[in-house]
Amino acid sequence: MWEASREALNAFQFSDNEEDLILRKAFGQLHSLYWEEERVKDVPELEHVNKTLDYLRSLGLSDEDLCKVLKKFPEVLGCHLDEELKNNIQLLEKEWGIKGKSLWSLLLRNSKVLG
Repeated sequence: MWEASREALNAFQFSDNEEDLILRKAFGQLHSLYWEEERVKDVPELEHVNKTLDYLRSLGLSDEDLCKVLKKFPEVLGCHLDEELKNNIQLLEKEWGIKGKSLWSLLLRNSKVLG
């Protein structure tokens, strides 16, 4: 499962070490200030990784943009898609009126708003 999830990151031209670091932070295998102690160690699943990447692409992020987001906030891959990512995007759009290019710009500047 780990190797399959690493392959999902191949499009971003990360080194093997970078891919491992991203997945380890995202799934609680490595200490992360974002998760603190609340994240249980988990094994990444290819389906979850791909769904998350597809959702982020649907927001208008290119693979180059996703590369930047994953470097800044690798934990995004471990976030729950419906309960965290989609809810946070809806909150930004409905409560704050941040949509389209403004949303895209915010995600590149402060990727942690996704989680």
